[in-house]
Amino acid sequence: MYRVSAVILAVVIAVAAVWWLSRGILPPSTVRFAAGIENGGYWKIATKYRDILAKDNIDLKLIATAGSVENAQLMADGKADVALLQGGIDAGDDIETLGAVFTEPFLIFARPTDGVEVPRNPARWSGLRIAAGGEGSGTRAATRAFLNAAGLSDNANTLLPLGGAKAAQALTAGKADVALFVAPLSAPYLKPVLADPKASLLPLDHIVALSRRMPQSILVDVPSGAFGLNPPLPPRKRQLLGLVARIVAQPDLHPAIVDRLVEAARQVHKSGDMITPEGRFPTMDNTSLPQNSYARDLIADGPSPLARFLPYWVTAQISRFAILLLPIVFLLLPFLRTLPGLYKWSVRNRVFRHYARIREIDEAAAETDDPQQLHALETELAELDREIASLHLPLTYRGYAYDARLHIDLLRKRIANRAG
Repeated sequence: MYRVSAVILAVVIAVAAVWWLSRGILPPSTVRFAAGIENGGYWKIATKYRDILAKDNIDLKLIATAGSVENAQLMADGKADVALLQGGIDAGDDIETLGAVFTEPFLIFARPTDGVEVPRNPARWSGLRIAAGGEGSGTRAATRAFLNAAGLSDNANTLLPLGGAKAAQALTAGKADVALFVAPLSAPYLKPVLADPKASLLPLDHIVALSRRMPQSILVDVPSGAFGLNPPLPPRKRQLLGLVARIVAQPDLHPAIVDRLVEAARQVHKSGDMITPEGRFPTMDNTSLPQNSYARDLIADGPSPLARFLPYWVTAQISRFAILLLPIVFLLLPFLRTLPGLYKWSVRNRVFRHYARIREIDEAAAETDDPQQLHALETELAELDREIASLHLPLTYRGYAYDARLHIDLLRKRIANRAG
């Protein structure tokens, strides 16, 4: 009997799981992607994703924003399905990461004014004009985190709302003393800064301490000649702060879309760059957000072998089913092992619950010599005997009923002898 119950329970759970997984089995044809400033670094990466997903007839709609801060806000408001986020930008507890995809160096270029050099210790910056990125940009958020790590007050310097090409122009024109960029080394708007003999990449003092005080930053080594070889820029190896960019998604993003985005990230970022070895990305290291379980498995184990024979959306559903099934199996097996004991207890209890009254009758009969009271007890025992005899018990457990009736019969004979 308990085996039948276990099979029925397993079937019910399996049907419920299949029903849950079957909802929206086909992926959506359109996905909203918050991609940063139009024609900026993030935007160009997003276009590569768009081209790859287009091969599977998935339309990646790119949304232009002011930068990572606005990307995060769109994700929090549910107005974007996927986004690129700079390291250190928080999108809320409900947003999941599909992996870290590249490292962006935090570049600080300085240009002396009237022969006065910018201090290498940022804690000594005072009265400087700092091109710190536009409002809503990741550069502005990183700048504030950097200045806080250096222990500077908000009014110690003037933060100019300039980023990218405008920040570079302000620096080379002498309208800014310092320009900060969170950008790849190959960013085209860095060319005029690199060509300016008065501008230089500022080496920071106490960079390890700054890194540990600045959330989500890491240390990266930039080799000599990374910007150019003639002349070599920088002239020697530099250690810079770096921020790890992540691709993030809504928690209910279809697993087939997750599958395609992880595959696109592998194609776009696997080759590495000047500061990143090949095969470093995508990864789940330094993500600092809840991880999408399917993306984590794809990054760790690679594509499923089924992908060679089945459409990607079918493979994604099978993989999701496996992710769901494993914890169910681990939870269900111990429960199934308890079913025989629970069933045996429930059958025995149908008989044993009468023993409490049988004991009370036995004690009552031992304490009285009144024939009428003994007769009433004997009548009640007869009723208990009929009730136990009418129980429909499996053959294996009928012995419990027989034992109880034997006990009742012995007690009835004792009471009859005393009454006689």
